[in-house]
Amino acid sequence: MENKIFEKAKAFYFTVVAVMMYFFLEEYIDLGLHVTFRHAFALVLAFSALCMFLYKPDIPRGVTAFKDACVYSIPLAVTTIVSLFIWFMGTADVGVISRGLSSSFIYTNMLSFALGSAALLYVFGNRGIWYNLIAILIANLLMIVTIIAQNGIAAFFSEFVTLLVTFADVTGEVIVQAEIHELAFCLGAYLIYMLFKPQKNIVYFILLFLTVFCFLAALKRIAIIAIVIALIFGYILKFVARFVPKTASRLVVFLSVCVILLLVGYIALIKADAFTLLEQAGINTSGRVEIYNAVDEFYEFHPGFLGNGIGFLTYQLNEFMSVGVGAVHNDFLQHFIDLGFWGYIIWLVSMVLIRVCYFGRKGNIENAILTFMLTLYLIIVSSTDNTMNYPLLTGVLAMLMMGNSYEENVDHTEEKIFGIIKKKSGSLL
Repeated sequence: MENKIFEKAKAFYFTVVAVMMYFFLEEYIDLGLHVTFRHAFALVLAFSALCMFLYKPDIPRGVTAFKDACVYSIPLAVTTIVSLFIWFMGTADVGVISRGLSSSFIYTNMLSFALGSAALLYVFGNRGIWYNLIAILIANLLMIVTIIAQNGIAAFFSEFVTLLVTFADVTGEVIVQAEIHELAFCLGAYLIYMLFKPQKNIVYFILLFLTVFCFLAALKRIAIIAIVIALIFGYILKFVARFVPKTASRLVVFLSVCVILLLVGYIALIKADAFTLLEQAGINTSGRVEIYNAVDEFYEFHPGFLGNGIGFLTYQLNEFMSVGVGAVHNDFLQHFIDLGFWGYIIWLVSMVLIRVCYFGRKGNIENAILTFMLTLYLIIVSSTDNTMNYPLLTGVLAMLMMGNSYEENVDHTEEKIFGIIKKKSGSLL
């Protein structure tokens, strides 16, 4: 009886903390530096799981969760080390270094959110995936209920229908309040996971319905495109894996390398003024031509370009340039300008190839495919926006990449350490 009460209290506590992490999107704590509430709550999740580990340690689960979070966060280490090299070579001022490191570790620290996801996995196992989704949905639905309470249910759903019918070409004053970008992209990643691994039970269908509803209330068209493309690749690779697993495994690695090469070529196209040609062809690039032309002076596309250090471009846009935006709305161009030619390639390898190979290790083709799909989704939604600066999305991607095979990896770790395997945990669904 006491054990059941403790389990329910544990589930309630971690879910509430996760809800607050997803609900307080704009609030921050002023400690001289502004620490966002979501960052603080991610650390609370990690600290709470650490306390549980210290009280009753489960070494295989703890080692697996922490190691997975660290590997997922290698891109953060790459940006830091490459930037330190750039600053050292350029004898940068302490203020420049402090500003760059603050942007990586105080505002958008992916390690904190990966550790928050790892905490849920440590405490709940694979069920942490679903507790995390429930937290997102509760936070999003609370926001939507608030909007309905302020504007009326008829006005909300009238504009919601118009939004869907016009495919977001027409957005009213009420429904636009539900366009919560960060949560929409988080739910888009969950839709990929849920549609790639469908289940036949009522809880799954309820969660799927609510996920679709909240996602459509924000309706990010680039996210829909990314979901469709990711699922197409996922289904094809899954079909191949059913008959020739080794070929599918090699194909995932090959496609990952192709993605890296394409993203290098993408920068070359921007430098060659390809977006101006798109405008001349009648394609609306939403002002990106002006932005790209404004930052053109900060980089060259050749192996000798070493970069300026992380945080450089954001600082230039916010302090010295009058282009009307505080971000270049293209994470890849921003990282190229900040990290340079070789630093950019190393960063891409850490984000794409290393993750696919690590989470798909030990012949886990399904997880390799899922990791590739989620990476492809992130790349597509980041190609026209600064989505990689959304820390909650990085946490969700970490949750899905780490969580899909978490229990199996715990078993491998336990066998390696102790030579035995305990009974596997159950599932929420």
